[in-house]
Amino acid sequence: MKKRNLAVALSGGSVRGLAHIGFLEVLEEHHIPVDCIVGTSMGALVGGLYAAGKLKEFKDRIIKLSNNKILSLLLSNKIRKGEGDVKAVEKLLNEFIKNKKIEDLDINFTAIATDLKTGKEVYLDEGNLVKNISASISIPGIFQPVKMKGMLLVDGGVIDPLPQEYASEIADKVIAVNAMPTSFIHKKGGDVFDVISESIGIITNKLIKLKRHEEKCLFIQLKTKGIDSYDFKSAEKIIEIGRRSAKKNIKKIIKYTKI
Repeated sequence: MKKRNLAVALSGGSVRGLAHIGFLEVLEEHHIPVDCIVGTSMGALVGGLYAAGKLKEFKDRIIKLSNNKILSLLLSNKIRKGEGDVKAVEKLLNEFIKNKKIEDLDINFTAIATDLKTGKEVYLDEGNLVKNISASISIPGIFQPVKMKGMLLVDGGVIDPLPQEYASEIADKVIAVNAMPTSFIHKKGGDVFDVISESIGIITNKLIKLKRHEEKCLFIQLKTKGIDSYDFKSAEKIIEIGRRSAKKNIKKIIKYTKI
């Protein structure tokens, strides 16, 4: 397989991953020639929409939803109770990318998932875009696993929260964008969900550090410390974090991506 020129690897991070929207917007504004996206979890969702040319429409819808205080509170409570419904996510995505296949996208795209049957990382780079995104975002304990081709797929973040290594295998240059915080604030008076969420965050951070390849890619850390994993009401603020990070690093990015 011929290597692509520039891949962008996008991490998971639940709602924090919406920061990838702002980051990709700035790359586009500066005509950075992204020809490949590899995403895990929310990174797969945002990256898939970007590759399909539907990110702006999705952003507008998410901001509108987040400004509805009652709806954002209901979503947060539903997630915290483990009552997430991947079908509801698919319904939302189908408004923008219904029936689109990955192989028909203008930008090469791969979603990362984990097969519960084997414990192996799975690279989803063909077939129905919505179905593959839903597999990558199926957080254990919140969403049901997705059955696909004899596999039982859950969130790619279980094994590869920031797919920089895979991106470097398929592209000469990689911009790896991490929306997970590198340190955590313990929430006093938090419930069991908060403890689990914080613990997963710590494990994820360690995994990203272990897999980090600075010699192979340009690593960008987004400043998402203090943002709750499922703070739906802060979507606009989180997207802006991505924009600020991209603008701060744009000279470095332009220099790195120059052919």
